[in-house]
Amino acid sequence: MKKKNIISSVLVALLLTALWFYIYRDLSDNQMDQINNATTTPLIDGVSVDFEGDGEAIVEVIDKNDSQNQQEEQEKPAIIKPIPDLDREIVFTDDYPEDMQQVMIENIEKASQELKDDPTFFGNWLYLGLDRKAINDYEGARLAWEYAKLINPNNFVVRGNLGDLYAYYLKDNEKAEENYLKALELGSGQIYLYYKTAEFYQLFLKDNQKAVGIVQMGLQLNPNSQELQSLLTSIK
Repeated sequence: MKKKNIISSVLVALLLTALWFYIYRDLSDNQMDQINNATTTPLIDGVSVDFEGDGEAIVEVIDKNDSQNQQEEQEKPAIIKPIPDLDREIVFTDDYPEDMQQVMIENIEKASQELKDDPTFFGNWLYLGLDRKAINDYEGARLAWEYAKLINPNNFVVRGNLGDLYAYYLKDNEKAEENYLKALELGSGQIYLYYKTAEFYQLFLKDNQKAVGIVQMGLQLNPNSQELQSLLTSIK
């Protein structure tokens, strides 16, 4: 009975993860820009209005292009070097579906070209890693996500991705644990991360005590989570 409960819990976690990735990936660049700049007051008709200490308004006409260019230059992060090889060969396994090969080639080449133009685009590194992993290029996925981690060290998604990659595909339990725990630190409200981390402790480290500890920590931070309560029961 416990095994069935654990399997059900894991399936729920995987579905939650997949749903998050699809939502994230379907966001257009324009939508992402709107999200990132949501707190920025737009410039209206090239007019800036400031107020002196006595409340007197001062109206100044500003060149929109100059203002936007200056803002973009100030906000654009520095490029971290070395950049992973964006011309890495695309190789398919013998059993990879032929009808999907061209789709994956186009996806990888598109993301790679955009990253050559702007290596600081965090989202494209995530996509590139997903596509590389999808064609079983696990080292290519690792390179993409490790670089994404450098660009945005506070993102729980890329940490969770790396945890899975190191645990299931690269067989490096030490790095898997490091990334799972960091993902939980950064995304303590993300229930699926507790599933993933607890499963890692059970399957790879054979340590049910740590798995229980992770779920209990999750319940302390998310006391109303029925999913975590069910997971805790299945482990015990």
